[in-house]
Amino acid sequence: MAETRDQAVAFADIASSTRIYRELGDAAASAIANAFCARVAELVPRFGGRMVKTLGDEVMSVFPGAEEAVAAMSALHRDVAAAPPGGHVLQLHTGIDFGPVIVESDDLYGTIVNTAAYLAATGRAEQILTTQSVVDRLSPTTVPCARPIYTTRLKGHEHDSLIYEVIWQLDPGELTNRNPARLQYVPPDEGALLLSTDRITLSLNRQRPRVQLGRDAGNDLVLVDPFVSRRHAIIELEAVRFRLIDASANGTFVSFDGFGEEIHLLRGETLLHGSGRISLGRSFGDPLATPIAFRRDKRSLYRV
Repeated sequence: MAETRDQAVAFADIASSTRIYRELGDAAASAIANAFCARVAELVPRFGGRMVKTLGDEVMSVFPGAEEAVAAMSALHRDVAAAPPGGHVLQLHTGIDFGPVIVESDDLYGTIVNTAAYLAATGRAEQILTTQSVVDRLSPTTVPCARPIYTTRLKGHEHDSLIYEVIWQLDPGELTNRNPARLQYVPPDEGALLLSTDRITLSLNRQRPRVQLGRDAGNDLVLVDPFVSRRHAIIELEAVRFRLIDASANGTFVSFDGFGEEIHLLRGETLLHGSGRISLGRSFGDPLATPIAFRRDKRSLYRV
């Protein structure tokens, strides 16, 4: 039976994990991700927390309070920097929020969960991002470690929110000084990405951050066309944006709604925003083209 509790939720993610998988291969990269998850599972209970679940190389944890969550994630960053899991140097980006969460069995749901995941996704490597709700609950000795850096419009909020960075490094010389004259603005979560043909609809989000398009049956989206390469292109989630990467012989054509002419990618890449169409191997003017419609879904990236 579901119940609501005030808790701190933290997401910790390996930075540049897509590059690690490309460079090391699936088996070696998966071993590193597993070692990282095991490290989190061992560390989190020392701060009164619980590892809720893993999402590939991202780990979700829950804590009774903000102080415990900040202490745990700071310790995790220091621990990974000092003793890399799997022997491979890693950098993390982490998000923390505090407030009412829906607890059902061993899982958690709600706006607080989505916000923590969003902050982890938008943070740079080595950053811990958090909210005013967390900072307001930190002890007098911990609160000086939080500095305001961004404003953004969080899901379900009517106004911009102030986002803080938690300083976990013991050596102040490792930090970049902030210009106090101006706060930057973090891009909002514009939602998942939907891909549709007349036969299939796929949704890309944090649970499914990558799809392969091509002629082979093993692709996530298959188009049987001699102009389509066996492994033609991929679309992958990067922070809160979706990147289309062409790897084909004939290229990939992209048309954005409201922006006129098509783009021809040949071993190139582009970000997918708003809505539009994708055609593999053929221009949209070709009567044999099979367009794939895409659009950003209004649902959060972090929901299935």
